[in-house]
Amino acid sequence: MASSPRPTLPESVRHGLRAVVFDTNSFPRGGLDLELLKTWGGRAAEEGFEVWVPEPVVWELAEHAAAFWEAWRASTNKARKTMQAAGLTVPAADSPYSTREEVMAAVEGSVRDLAPSVRILKLDGDLAADALRDQVQDRSPAKKKSDVKTGAADSAWIRQVLRAADGDVDSFVIVGADADVYQAFTGWDLPKPHMVPLHALSESLFVLKAPSDEIRNIVVQFLQGVVGLPLEAGRTPDEDLILGEVTDLAKLLEDWELDQVRDVELGRIHAFVGMNEMTISRRGLVTAQVFLMVDAQYNGSRMNEDGTTSGHSVVLPQVLVRDVLSFTLDEGVVTRARSETGQAAAYRVDDSAYFDPDEAFNGFLDALSLIPGLDGDLGGDTYDSTNSDARVNDFDLNVATEECGGDPMWSATLTLSKEGWSSSMAVRCEWDLVRVPYEMPDLLPAYVLVTDDVDDLPAPADWAAPAWVINHVWPRQPAEVPTAAPTSPGAA
Repeated sequence: MASSPRPTLPESVRHGLRAVVFDTNSFPRGGLDLELLKTWGGRAAEEGFEVWVPEPVVWELAEHAAAFWEAWRASTNKARKTMQAAGLTVPAADSPYSTREEVMAAVEGSVRDLAPSVRILKLDGDLAADALRDQVQDRSPAKKKSDVKTGAADSAWIRQVLRAADGDVDSFVIVGADADVYQAFTGWDLPKPHMVPLHALSESLFVLKAPSDEIRNIVVQFLQGVVGLPLEAGRTPDEDLILGEVTDLAKLLEDWELDQVRDVELGRIHAFVGMNEMTISRRGLVTAQVFLMVDAQYNGSRMNEDGTTSGHSVVLPQVLVRDVLSFTLDEGVVTRARSETGQAAAYRVDDSAYFDPDEAFNGFLDALSLIPGLDGDLGGDTYDSTNSDARVNDFDLNVATEECGGDPMWSATLTLSKEGWSSSMAVRCEWDLVRVPYEMPDLLPAYVLVTDDVDDLPAPADWAAPAWVINHVWPRQPAEVPTAAPTSPGAA
């Protein structure tokens, strides 16, 4: 599940950087993320470069927003007509916009209001003419789509960026990975531009290093503090945590559940289960890949036996969310955490299973590796020969496993200790008869990890294990800890 590392840009590019350029394709699905743009504008000001958004890109983002608004209006109008036909009172429309033009004007105004931290590159008239000629005469970067000539917008914004950069391709970085942009530079006999996907922008621009134990502990305590909070559109009530959008939450549903589903939303945060790839820039920006266990809820309708439909709502209890977050620290306290890219991934784990005991053991070790600050290797060659020790802050962590020779196939005992105190958690790898009968052992994954030692942590046990360690080493505030939760020496 971890994202692959990406090398930083050449030293000469990073130190001579003049601007980071945002194209329409820089944003997820081509839709403007105003907060993300604002964040990068502020970061650029601190680091001594600029954020550029070419004017044609602003126009295109505004048009995309208008298209989303039209889709919303069409859906709303259809629902209103259906309600009226049923004799229901129809609520008043709550959109402040009445036309596409109003929507586009509002979006353009919002982007322009970000000045001076974000600079809009106004399109010069002669470059607009050159871009139109590219499209008409089918010159790069123009192209045909089903015999329709396109590409004037791309040509225009790229030309404007080159003029603003005085033709120095090494002085700017374009956010994204659009092949058409590469093609334009090749067609103009220019060096290949530096392009970086949004999720790797921080890592590519800045020299990053491992943060201190103190900073790591501050971040972990913040994440422990959001456990128990509800999410509204991926945000905690005070908006101190803003997760990226999960583009297709409906994939969490079983096939039979998809019928008549209206929406699926993330719900309450139940556990912080791990973190890795934590870095800090020379300016103090902390980023990390974070794993949270949440629930999700979908609303829909069901067909009754008499042919009528009725609304229903179902909670999905075990959803793992992975996101790369940036943390803003002020005087030793995290004041805000937000998604670096505006996108997160979600996986339903309440029914997760493995094809064989070895795979289950590797999954167990992978989950343990996400314990923040883990110092040591808890792995073993096989599950029948592991007895490993590691350190987590000032705690000792031992993992001992043994082969059981039947069902369960193997068991593991985690022992956490510090200054005469210790606590243990046992995990078993079992065959789940409900999933796959014995006579068809290879049909579906059926080995699961279970524990009887914790009732308030997520299942399966491979995710409960790192959460159990985290809760002892970094205990939550007493008001937020369930009454049945064990305490540790750090609780005082």
